[in-house]
Formats: sequence, structure tokens, C-alpha cells
Amino acid sequence: MRIVLFDIDCLRPDHLGCYGYARPTSPNIDAIAKDGVRFDHCYCASSPCLPSRTAWSSGRFGIRNGVTSNVGAGADYYMRCRNYGGPHDDNQMLMRRLRQLGLDTISVSNFADRHNGYYFMCGWSEYLTPNLKGGGETAEEVNAVALDWLKKNAGRDNYLIHINYWDTHRCFKMDASWADRLEGTPPPAWPDDATARAYYEKYQGSFTGSGQFRNGKESPHPLMPTEVRDRATFEHMATGYDASIAYVDHHIAQVMETLAETGDMNDTAIIVTSDHGDALGEHGIYTDHVCADECIHHIPLIVKWPGVAKAGHADTSFIYNLDMGPTLVELHGGEAPADWDGASFVRNLRGEPGLDREYLVWDHGLYTLQRAVRTNSHLMIRTYDAHGYTAFDPVALYDMEKDPYQTTNIADSQPDALGRCDSMMNEWVSAQRAKGHVRQDPLMRTLEERTRQLTRP
Repeated sequence: MRIVLFDIDCLRPDHLGCYGYARPTSPNIDAIAKDGVRFDHCYCASSPCLPSRTAWSSGRFGIRNGVTSNVGAGADYYMRCRNYGGPHDDNQMLMRRLRQLGLDTISVSNFADRHNGYYFMCGWSEYLTPNLKGGGETAEEVNAVALDWLKKNAGRDNYLIHINYWDTHRCFKMDASWADRLEGTPPPAWPDDATARAYYEKYQGSFTGSGQFRNGKESPHPLMPTEVRDRATFEHMATGYDASIAYVDHHIAQVMETLAETGDMNDTAIIVTSDHGDALGEHGIYTDHVCADECIHHIPLIVKWPGVAKAGHADTSFIYNLDMGPTLVELHGGEAPADWDGASFVRNLRGEPGLDREYLVWDHGLYTLQRAVRTNSHLMIRTYDAHGYTAFDPVALYDMEKDPYQTTNIADSQPDALGRCDSMMNEWVSAQRAKGHVRQDPLMRTLEERTRQLTRP
């Protein structure tokens, strides 16, 4: 089996046609979904970029692998290794585990360079960096490497190729003509003009409506507004984001066309996912990822797998991105390493009742320091450090059925629901600590690091 894993940065599922979006941002991704399974409630276990990809590649939650941030004390990866020969088998990395099962693993990505996450390079058969731009490369530059590899390896079997696109990360630098295809279709209805104006006045800081560029600089990119101060400038921002998705979708089509031309399409599995989402107004933040909100942790997951995935099926189970590893291992006849935290969703792929977690716990440690609990109906967020943002209460509870954009903290009015979520979080943290092979919670390590910096003479 060949596997193509499209890893698209900052991709919100609610801006893809296959997830119900009205704008034509993703016809090629939508076609993959039509032939596969769409997961409606997949979430990254940690955000942003480095923690998320560390989770699925290590198979472990950030609280156990040491990475809940892109930098500093929260980016200290923990992996137990032999004196010689790499990781102990019980905490093997996904790319190495797949090689043990007979697959070659290839990555086309500058991710390790961008985030100094060089452990991510561990175990790939080939790790191909398109250039030295460290996340500033375009999908065209990524495809120059990926398509060349696919053509040179036409007919080859038993590999996974990871293709990583960054263009959906702000600041949407592609040609403005990519927005032309969106004309005549409206952007999201929220936030309305009154909300956008109120948030502009109420919230300050990086990536808020008034804080898009440092030192009040003008945006140098046509698809990116200088500020988001009202509905019109929000629509400018949303259109830029949607245009970036259309740009990436076009380059996904090039990969699919190459597979068809080489005759390799029929026996190839396709996975489309992201490291995390992005804010488009939630808590006054636009096009970045500073917290543990729903919009940041909710990610697309689409799996087309010939002979396994039920075509056109939508799965509503609660799963994590780190569940992908055990699934891939099971599909290749292996067992997941004993120290992994993920679980297989192979039954879900077949359209059968399978993995469905009662609740999820996730965290963010780059800007704010937050840990959250998500149930079917509620999202509770504990903030240990707001990083100067005024939008985040120490404890917040949101009704995700009635308030998907998290506009109203109902913690005081629903103490029972808050108590249940708090118990779930405490239970989860205790369970992770009880597994062993853990060090100090990286969120708390980051909090201590920040406290030392503030008190340093």
C-alpha cells in the first residue's frame, strides 16, 4: 500500500466544502472526502505546530512527551533511547514503527528547520527539505520536490509520503487572483459588523484586530488586511484565508494527477489533515493560534483507503490526531508501542462503531498557557497564564451547541457542568502521570520559566 499524507498548516475544517462550507475553496479535497471517510470531531492533542506534530509522530500526549509549546521549557522533547540504536521500542516514533513493518517513510517538509524540532527527522527513510525557507516555502516549491519523487518512484509500493504545505498560515502571500474564484459566495456570517467593531475596541495584543502587524505597519500582502476593525475588513481577511486554501487545494490536485499519470492511484491511500486550526474572530483573534479554543484544536481528518474506508461516510466520534499512528500500525498488521497514548480507529474507517472517546483534553503552551476539556456539549478552559490577553478568564465554560464561537462564559451559571468538566481534567492529568515515563508537566515548566523571567533583576 502507498500512503500520501497531506499535512496542511492552520486548516479549519469549517472552511472546506466537504465539511459544509459554501465557498468553493476545496474541490479536490472534497473529491477525496467523497471517496473516503470524513471525521467531524478530530482534534489535535496539543497546539500549535510543534506540539501537534510531536503528538502524532511520538504517539504521546504533550504532558508526557514534554512538548506543549514551540519554544522554551515547553519544547523539551522527552524520548527514552538506548545507548546505541535509537528509541526504546515501547516509545518508538511513528515513522520508525512503520519502517519496522515494511514501509519506507518519506517526508517533504521544512517543519524540523522551522521549529528546531530535529527529533522529528528521526527514522524517516528520506527527509527532503524543499529549501531553507523554514515554513516560508510555497506549495509550488514543495511540489517541485514531491512530484519529482513520485515520478521517479512510479510503480514503487509500500511507502508513506508526508507532504507538508504552509500557505494557509498567515500572511497569505500567494497572488491575489486566487480570491477571484470566491466571488459571489459569502464568507462566514460571524462575526457581524457590530461584533467585529466591538472586538476591535475591546481587545488588544498580537493578532487582534488592531495587532495584525507589529509597530502599526501596513500589510504588504494584498490578501491580508492591515487591521480587522469591522465587517468589511473581516471579509477581506476571511477571503484571504479562503484563497490560501484554494491555492493549496490546487497543488493537492497536482499530486493526485501525478499519481494517476504514473498508474499508482488505485492502490494508494490518501490522508488529509492539519496540525491545528486558526482563529477568525474568536476571542478577538484573527489568523493565528494563541489559545486552546475550539477553532484552534478542531482539525480536518479525511481518509481515503481502498478496500478499508467506507466511501462518503461521515464519522462523528471524538478522536485525537495522535490516534492516527495506532491506526496506521494496525492497518499494516502491527501493534502500537506500549507507551503510546493513541488508539486505533480502523473500525471507524469501515463505517462501524469504533473508537469514540467520552471526552477530550487538550492544551496550548505558546502564547497563553491553557488546558481544556471538551465534551459533547461543553468546552472548559483553564488559563494558567493569559500572556497579556484580556479575553481569557481563569476558568471558562462554553456551551458549544448554542455558542460555537465561544462568546459567553457560563461557568458561574452552570456550576454542575463546570464541576463535571473539572473532574474530567483532574482525572485525565492523574491518569497521564500514573502511566510512568513522565517528567514535570510542560505547561507548568513554561509557567515557571515565565515567572523567573518576570522576577529576574
